[in-house]
Amino acid sequence: MLLTALFVIVCVALGAGVGIYTSRDYTASNAVKPAVEGFLWPNPRIIQPFSVVDQHGNPFGLENLTGQWSFMFFGFTHCPDICPITLSLLSQVQKKLAEQDTADKVQIIFVSVDPKRDTPEQVADYVSYFSKNLIGLTGTEEQIAGLARQIGVVYIVNDETAPGDYSVDHSASVFLISPAGQWLGLFSAPHEVDDIINRFNTISEYIKKQE
Repeated sequence: MLLTALFVIVCVALGAGVGIYTSRDYTASNAVKPAVEGFLWPNPRIIQPFSVVDQHGNPFGLENLTGQWSFMFFGFTHCPDICPITLSLLSQVQKKLAEQDTADKVQIIFVSVDPKRDTPEQVADYVSYFSKNLIGLTGTEEQIAGLARQIGVVYIVNDETAPGDYSVDHSASVFLISPAGQWLGLFSAPHEVDDIINRFNTISEYIKKQE
């Protein structure tokens, strides 16, 4: 109970921090940006090199993010509700964007915050349920924690009630990474397919004009 309360407090603080961060950047720039909720511009956070593995056991790092847009979601395969709902929704987002001739290609990335149980094989089985195109990532606890810190993701592993039986409190937000490896967008729950698509299209079109 205490851990859950602490998790809520930290998430609220993080959300407030993102709001302050966004507001500060907006007022510091003369550029007119679109009024898109969660758009972290003009000073996005630059993702630094990292190393994890995908569901096939192959290395996955910063170079795998560059060149295309990425929707990144942090969760765990034993998650009873938030994760399956969000991944199902993101799979719909990817499918609909693929049907738009003008839309940029995107990849959907699921990052496990429970690497103790979520082996590459476990992650592979899990993500394949939602889409053959979905990328699943795992690694050591240190590797996952390092990537999560870069994006400000908060998660807490609760005490085990039985061997291997525990839950993980984690953020329900979806993070948008640009083809340049920049954390550019934050999509907070509750999520809607059309809302995410509209916000993404607006953000991606704006970024094109800045290049």
